[in-house]
Amino acid sequence: MTDAPPNASHEAPSMTPEDLAERARELREDSGLTQRDLADKIECAPSTISKAENYHEGDGMISARITIIEALTGETIEGPFYG
Repeated sequence: MTDAPPNASHEAPSMTPEDLAERARELREDSGLTQRDLADKIECAPSTISKAENYHEGDGMISARITIIEALTGETIEGPFYG
């Protein structure tokens, strides 16, 4: 028997694209990397890192954010993500 209520969901909490942008920036800063350092690490343009970290609705940067988070944590990020 568990302590969870009978209708409790066991799914991971969802993240919005804005949450992903914030997390990507936090991880990069915590790692001591500049945007250019991270861009070199994941083989993209520094402008991609900037766009990924600065959320704008409908910016199409979800996959870049996921790539950044995965590269800096070594963990796989799974969706879906909701706006």
